Amino acid sequence: MSYYTIFANSTKNRRTALNIMISRRNIRIKVFQTIYELGQQNDTTNSAQAESYFTKKLDNTSALLGTISQLIFLVCDYVLIHANQRASKHIVTEADLNVSTKIAGNLIVEGLKRNTQFSELLKKEQISGSIDEDLVKKLFLQFSETPLYKTYISTSDRNLAEDKALIQSLVSICIFDNENTTSFLSEKFLSWYTDSEMIQGWIDKLIQTPSSFSFLKIISKDKLEYAHDLIKCYYDKKEIVFGLIEPKLVNWDAERVALIDLILLHLGICELLYFPTIPVKVTINEYIDLAKSFSTLQSGQFVNGLLDNVRKELESEQKINKQAFIKK
Repeated sequence: MSYYTIFANSTKNRRTALNIMISRRNIRIKVFQTIYELGQQNDTTNSAQAESYFTKKLDNTSALLGTISQLIFLVCDYVLIHANQRASKHIVTEADLNVSTKIAGNLIVEGLKRNTQFSELLKKEQISGSIDEDLVKKLFLQFSETPLYKTYISTSDRNLAEDKALIQSLVSICIFDNENTTSFLSEKFLSWYTDSEMIQGWIDKLIQTPSSFSFLKIISKDKLEYAHDLIKCYYDKKEIVFGLIEPKLVNWDAERVALIDLILLHLGICELLYFPTIPVKVTINEYIDLAKSFSTLQSGQFVNGLLDNVRKELESEQKINKQAFIKK
């Protein structure tokens, strides 16, 4: 079995797992971050302001996707600079004069060049000049020493499967598993740590369809509608929802409960009451998980207990009405 087959199979398995993770969870994270961050800035925020702020977060994620895609392109294209530098040395060897530039013509890279949305995104977010040239050089030299790369350039033959496998390897080694790259991206994008898994899934899809991948629509219509509805519900139903939360804060001082926990509780109860197609169990599990990931050590248990108490009360009063989701 070749390097290409092994890597393609492992990436396929990883992509399947990642696709499962690309869900409303990412929307919930951005919504609660939007509410939290705006709350720190202004106590009088309304839903319209929050929706605008949320849109900026989506733009930031789009810019992160574009930056990673451009970094992939630049690392592949650097071979042309590398080959020219070696050929221009005062004392050159035969190897210096015969550096393979095969990766520059990689079919995935060529497809990316033809993607007009990619070009538009680079221009819109001013991405091209924001990437450190020394980082690109370092990544190319590191990748050029890998067994897969050496196997790739050992022949001039080209086929799509090998080109895909090479870029998948480059993405893993030079982007997501590379300390230099992750440091660069985390400094440039505050959303790196919450977006990285989602971006991995998108990059996998980009490799499959580089010329037609949609860079300018990173969120589906139904998920965008869900996000706006959740934000609006949070602000419009605040009094109703807090009226359900406050009596349950036995032995808890509402002023001392972590703000993130309160936001997550509000969002969770909004889903229980006003989002009929989202199952109760899904809502509770998602917000428990978010509390564990983004709040205090005790938050998961706290959110779990309080949401479950609210659920029992609402169900006893027949106020939770769920329906089967029909995919349109």
